[in-house]
Amino acid sequence: MSADTRHIFETSAVAALAAIRRRDVSTQDLTWRFLARIGQDNGHLHALRHVMAERAMEEAAALDRRIRAGEDLPPLAGLPVVVKENCDTAGVPCSAGLAFRTSHIPARDSWITARLRAAGAIIVGLSVSDPGAFSTRTAEVTHPWDPDLTVGGSSGGSAAALAAGLCLGAIGTDTGGSIRIPSACCGTVGLKPTFDALPMDGIFPLVKSLDHVGPMARSVEDVKVLWRALALASPAPANSPRRIGFDPSWVECADAPIREAMTIALERLAARNVTAVEVRLPALDDVVAMHGRIFLTEATAYHCAHHPDDIAAYPALAQEWFAAARQMSVAAYVDACVERAAMTKAVDDVLQTVDAILAPTLCVTRPHKMAETLRVAGVEQDFTMGLVRLTCLFDHTGHPVLSLPVRGAADPLASSLQVIGPQGGEEHAISVADLIQSAF
Repeated sequence: MSADTRHIFETSAVAALAAIRRRDVSTQDLTWRFLARIGQDNGHLHALRHVMAERAMEEAAALDRRIRAGEDLPPLAGLPVVVKENCDTAGVPCSAGLAFRTSHIPARDSWITARLRAAGAIIVGLSVSDPGAFSTRTAEVTHPWDPDLTVGGSSGGSAAALAAGLCLGAIGTDTGGSIRIPSACCGTVGLKPTFDALPMDGIFPLVKSLDHVGPMARSVEDVKVLWRALALASPAPANSPRRIGFDPSWVECADAPIREAMTIALERLAARNVTAVEVRLPALDDVVAMHGRIFLTEATAYHCAHHPDDIAAYPALAQEWFAAARQMSVAAYVDACVERAAMTKAVDDVLQTVDAILAPTLCVTRPHKMAETLRVAGVEQDFTMGLVRLTCLFDHTGHPVLSLPVRGAADPLASSLQVIGPQGGEEHAISVADLIQSAF
């Protein structure tokens, strides 16, 4: 086996799956390689909370026996993946990053973990979550490219593990952007599916009306493979996109390198005969205000009702939000719900006129790990609300969104865009992302 071939299957899920089927590499060998890399690098990255080496090698050996017996293989057979620690994984502490849950060792897998196992994936570890998935920082994880930068959150451990080459696939959760923000911060790819497309059973909730679970990987091609293996039904193929919508006000608020990536993407789509159409999305200040009222109210209601004796053990940020929610009127929450319905209709209406919508994932480039505020369009904003500014709307509307770095842009950590598809239209979003990447 040449060094080039080895490099390909250690960096690409598609290549690794093909190599296993060709018997160019055994599942045990591939699993051992990733466990060795985890042993070498996780000590300083802290991307994984628990490494599941023994079970991973046992599962790899069992899969190799099936391969030798000539059995049909499931779609992710032998793929080394990590699962976010808020997803129950049998026999392993799944704390969701919360101190009062460190003794939570589930007896059964969450739906998503069981789905991965059924698809043949080898779970090599649990990735670190920002405590309770409340924030966008995941402070205990070190960025594999630059330790001064944030890996984003709350699925920061998953994105960092992918960027560092500790796995070829990962699972994250997204309530305000927690798959897409870490993907943008780490130069990886993440898919927030349509709301409830993948069941949340066995996942520690943040805000039940907003929580999503989805796949993360190193490339669009790899996310596509993961999505098709996880989806409850065989996804219907999307027609070739012809019209892509974008709202200039959602682009103008972003830093210059992000705007440049947007220009590159639209030019590549135009070269594939995809017409860019200006559309109007909900105003961002209104989006953030709506998100804050609903997020705070529902998070406070759930966690204070279900964990009343542990509120003091929640992170300081969560406790601040709980206190703020208690001062909020019921009328403000009801008004926000009305606004959410109107915003959902507005996005649906736009998607009646275009195949998908393209927007930046973040407003800012390379956010610092310890920053308390961010400068967005010349205005200082709270760190968390500044990072979710462009992502949170689609947790409320439920539309599928794929975030990806634009290959060939000057800075891969400052080039992430998100493709928003119609309800149930993950394949629409993927097809647009494919065109943006295949042109490079």
